[in-house]
Amino acid sequence: MHKFYLTNNIGGGGTNVSRFVDYSQLFSMGNVGLLLNYYYLTLRCKPAFDTKVVKRITESSTISDFINWAREQFKLSRSVWEGFDQTSDNVSINGFLLDNGCGNLVRNMINSGGFTEELMSSEIEPFHDFAEKMSFDIAIAFDYAKKYTYKAGETLDEELQELWDQLTTDKCINLKLSKLTLEILKKNDYSHKVYAPIHGYDFNSFVSYFNDIISAEKQVGKQFDGFALGGIASTKDLNNDIWHVPKEAQKKSIKGGWLVSKLTQEICKRTEKPVHILGAGNIYTLPFMINAGASSSDCHSAWRRSSDGGFEKAKILIPLLDKDLNFMNDNRSLEYVKVQDAVKGGYNFDVDIDLISKLYQQQGVDKEAFYCGEILTFYSAMVQYDRIIRYCEQNPDYIAKLCKTPDAKFSADYRILADLLL
Repeated sequence: MHKFYLTNNIGGGGTNVSRFVDYSQLFSMGNVGLLLNYYYLTLRCKPAFDTKVVKRITESSTISDFINWAREQFKLSRSVWEGFDQTSDNVSINGFLLDNGCGNLVRNMINSGGFTEELMSSEIEPFHDFAEKMSFDIAIAFDYAKKYTYKAGETLDEELQELWDQLTTDKCINLKLSKLTLEILKKNDYSHKVYAPIHGYDFNSFVSYFNDIISAEKQVGKQFDGFALGGIASTKDLNNDIWHVPKEAQKKSIKGGWLVSKLTQEICKRTEKPVHILGAGNIYTLPFMINAGASSSDCHSAWRRSSDGGFEKAKILIPLLDKDLNFMNDNRSLEYVKVQDAVKGGYNFDVDIDLISKLYQQQGVDKEAFYCGEILTFYSAMVQYDRIIRYCEQNPDYIAKLCKTPDAKFSADYRILADLLL
């Protein structure tokens, strides 16, 4: 069954990011794993955060051991919110995926004026050595992935953008990285699985790229363990005509679900290996991606919604399913709503929305209370990912059932997608 990987950028992004470790006991869920980023874990980010702890990561035997050790270290220098009962037991996360952070690595090289293909290639083996040393389950192979976020001033540098666009759209140099990765995998007896990223500008180019990866595997005599669909995290920016998006699917709430599911179908009918959806595991239409054959996905949206902008802007996911997998709401199911609006919106939650609202309002007064508010909001979204995957696993006719929820808009969207995809 499908696994969703929540994302965390410990080592970069700010001190609130590592609070995930303090509250990690919340995230021991059957269908939710953890995606971490090599770029941040190796402290390439400037500025880096929590460096005293993160720089000692390889002293731990596994990434799981590191998370538990780091939690104990953080206890020595800070405390969780006083209302949270932090366990002393080790925390068990259900699986670890290592993303490469190539976008940031390339950006650093370009900004320093030192980018070469050779320099990028030299990073591949240390990356996989790190994944092996820390016992990650899966690693995403190197490619020149397109970035969707930039540091201040980068989007204004035309020369930088021109080089960046050239790297991300040049299939030949990306395939060189894939082929070199295969050669390194053939040489080393790694136990972690490695997924090849696939990119394209429409359905046909994705399939062509997939076929080129298969050809590279035959040339080297080594295979990837799975594939990862990349460059589709921001589907709203993808041209409807180029992607042949039906008029009915151009609606904002369902375009991403249609496009990602359709693309997943195209790749899954050509391979029996696992297919991961990079960055585009949108919870609103996740069941269709599961139905299309995706074995796993990740998405950073839940953390961004909970942590961007404080109380004035923070958003919480309106739940679809309760703990018994019954439908909970008849309005805005699986949509993000501002926390301050959710309090008075009449929605059903199985977290204390009033408490969460009060915690957010402690920003600038009690930072640990504020951080706990962010974490609890994020946690509530992860609970829904876990329950939705469980719902799909327990109900063979899950699409049909989801077309008939108490939420009229949600069900109408699902009927449109069902008509287009099934």
